[in-house]
Amino acid sequence: MSTSEKDLKKIAVLAYINLDADTEQLLANDIKSIMDFVQTLLPVDTSGVEPLLNPLDLQQRLRADEADSTSHVNALARLAPCFENGLYLVPKVIEIED
Repeated sequence: MSTSEKDLKKIAVLAYINLDADTEQLLANDIKSIMDFVQTLLPVDTSGVEPLLNPLDLQQRLRADEADSTSHVNALARLAPCFENGLYLVPKVIEIED
């Protein structure tokens, strides 16, 4: 199954991707591979397979919801690279220019 240039551009806009010629060709090849795979799945007989609407419909092992008043601050502080006065110190990642 082939994807037109118009379809690729629409996909790029929806995915907020800027496409140059090389990237456009790579995307076209990837989409073609995906669609070819889907075509191989179409003949599979799924008539006896019940749809799974929600994976959470399966039974889960649940534990009792109990309050725990144990303070884990000291144990977590030992794991942190920088911990001071009950605070985790992290590097500044966003700089605002005036």
